[in-house]
Amino acid sequence: MYELSREIGWKIGRVDGCVRRLLNMRKIRVEALERNGRRTNLVFPKTKKDPCLIEVPTNLLGNPSFSNEAFLYALDSTTIGISDGTDADWKREACFMEKTNLKRDERKVSLKLSERFRRFYRLDEKHKAVTVSGDNILVTVSGDLIQSKKYPS
Repeated sequence: MYELSREIGWKIGRVDGCVRRLLNMRKIRVEALERNGRRTNLVFPKTKKDPCLIEVPTNLLGNPSFSNEAFLYALDSTTIGISDGTDADWKREACFMEKTNLKRDERKVSLKLSERFRRFYRLDEKHKAVTVSGDNILVTVSGDLIQSKKYPS
């Protein structure tokens, strides 16, 4: 919430009040995350998405050649690489690799990570950030989700 208050130029009390009202209306959920040794509250819409679902707006991909499949690479303990074809460097460095089906429309590209990726990265217990690098998608898995909790404690 501190980051949000800085970004939008509001005092922390005003942000806190808005979060409380949205929680009381059951529009959002708050999850505690431990990131870099600090406890952080993350605010999300009430509906919880599948942690294995990866969605990227099509306009963010440079010149995407993703068709109906994507290649997933477990690059290290915190990074998943997603490409439209086999990548020799990633294949050599990856702990494991899989091919998966991909859904694409004019607005977004979406795919679902396999159970193997869910278990390896403990996606149910971690926070993930999706970034785009050229035509590739990188998913960074970090921070332990401590709990879904009632705000503010």
